[in-house]
Amino acid sequence: MRFQPESLLLLCLCGSSSAFSVNGVPSLKTMHRFKSMMSSTNLNVLSIEDSAGNINSNIDEPMVPDMKAYAAGYSTVFDELPFELCKPSQGSIPSDLVGTYFRSGPAVFIAGAVEPPKTSAVKPKDPPAPDGTENERMVKHPFEGDGGCLGVTFSGDGTASARFRYVRTAAMTKERKKGMKIYTGMESTRMEGANVANGMGNDFPVPMFKHHLSPGLNKSRKNTSNTRSIYWSKKLITLWEGGLPYKLDALGLSTEGRSQLGGVLNESDSFSAKGVIDSKKDRILFYSNKQDGGSSEVTLYEFNSKFRVASANEYQFPGFALISDFAVTDKYAIFVQPPVSTNGMSFMLSKDPAKSLKVDKEPSMLHILKRGQAGSMKTISIPADGISDAELQFINAYEDEDGSIMFDAIRSDSRKVSKSMKEWPWAQTSEDFAASASKKSLWRYKVNVSGGSVSKECISEVPTYFGSVNPVVSGQKHQYAYAAVGAMGMNNAPPQGIAKINVDTKSMDLWYPKEYEFCGEPMFAPRKSEDASGDEDDGYIISVVNNGREKKK
Repeated sequence: MRFQPESLLLLCLCGSSSAFSVNGVPSLKTMHRFKSMMSSTNLNVLSIEDSAGNINSNIDEPMVPDMKAYAAGYSTVFDELPFELCKPSQGSIPSDLVGTYFRSGPAVFIAGAVEPPKTSAVKPKDPPAPDGTENERMVKHPFEGDGGCLGVTFSGDGTASARFRYVRTAAMTKERKKGMKIYTGMESTRMEGANVANGMGNDFPVPMFKHHLSPGLNKSRKNTSNTRSIYWSKKLITLWEGGLPYKLDALGLSTEGRSQLGGVLNESDSFSAKGVIDSKKDRILFYSNKQDGGSSEVTLYEFNSKFRVASANEYQFPGFALISDFAVTDKYAIFVQPPVSTNGMSFMLSKDPAKSLKVDKEPSMLHILKRGQAGSMKTISIPADGISDAELQFINAYEDEDGSIMFDAIRSDSRKVSKSMKEWPWAQTSEDFAASASKKSLWRYKVNVSGGSVSKECISEVPTYFGSVNPVVSGQKHQYAYAAVGAMGMNNAPPQGIAKINVDTKSMDLWYPKEYEFCGEPMFAPRKSEDASGDEDDGYIISVVNNGREKKK
């Protein structure tokens, strides 16, 4: 299938098709062509439900990605979009796709890209500048980019309305007023490149070392609130690992400020960058992590459908707990903790991750926390097989009929990581990407809880990113997973196509765009209709598509 240059939304019909509903509001994924320094354009929508895309593509016939187009995806969005009514550029928006999707991610890669209000008493040192013109103002890693939030509402009448706003964090506001970079605490770690955490500390595009180790609010730890949007009980928050969430107005996307979730969190607390839905109990779970060299205190929070605390329980993890993801089943919350040793002197003085932490090559620990019971947990060592389990990205978990825990996760193989992208633009060649990014693959883990053992098998060696499931089966047994995948067969490549993966048969249905277009995280939206079958794959796959050649994002 040929994308039109203005194509911004990909809708893949999967099976016959119902919509991820959180209190009646479906969660959907879209792409907006953000205004650039060059021109202003409309958001358009592309539906491929009736077109001849590359479905069931043969992964033995790899496509060579346009890596300069891929690198162009990491460019600053210089303008916001208050509101815009959108119509499809091809095909149609299904009438049973109804609701609002919120998506956040890094959007500003140069400090002071947004001028402060004219009434501001503090004037910027320098005016906004294009990416790459002043390297001292550019971030050293894309994960450090200030966050932006996109909201797209599908009304069920064939139209969509969109808005995009920056997440105006305290850190962004300070740099905005001064027109210069203030938060440089992570730069010494970034400049170490592939020499930290066995190649994963500065992994591209998502590093294992996500923030400075100085606790609380300070000039070293910059809360960009750029990782994930959560809409629950008519409340919209954006998340970042290591700081408080930010609350946004769900209609206009204006930033209301840091949120302590009604007094649940302290001002200096860190908070997880992920929330996991318990679809059976209609709850959402988060965690906070108070890290220390001797032991770490992890608090597991469960919120009910009204976003009120149903439980908050503390668990002690051994040593410095370097965690950034988790999964949930009916009874348990699951974490994987890599083996980390601390340099006591550096940890006390500098708190620099590269100098203070060493990720050892010992087996990682699987922690199984009993939900609702403080301190009740079991730890099992994951057997080593040459590929690290240190930075697992969970897709879903559930309890099998025999009492074992099953979970699917994306593993990161960093054994061939030899360099790091330290300057913008990042990863402009396939060689640079393969040398700076760990190779991702999809695995199935089986945990014998009573016997204390873990087994694992590879589901797919195609580079796999941003895995998800139908939210209706979150925390329950699933058959299908959805992910962005590379286009060069088994070779390491950036996320470009979309895969529907049958985890039982290990088979894939694949769709790929043009070589200069790249898909982001796929989302499954169950079809919202009276005639929906209710099958697990009865819905739509929705994903961002970046046209890097045209620089439409």
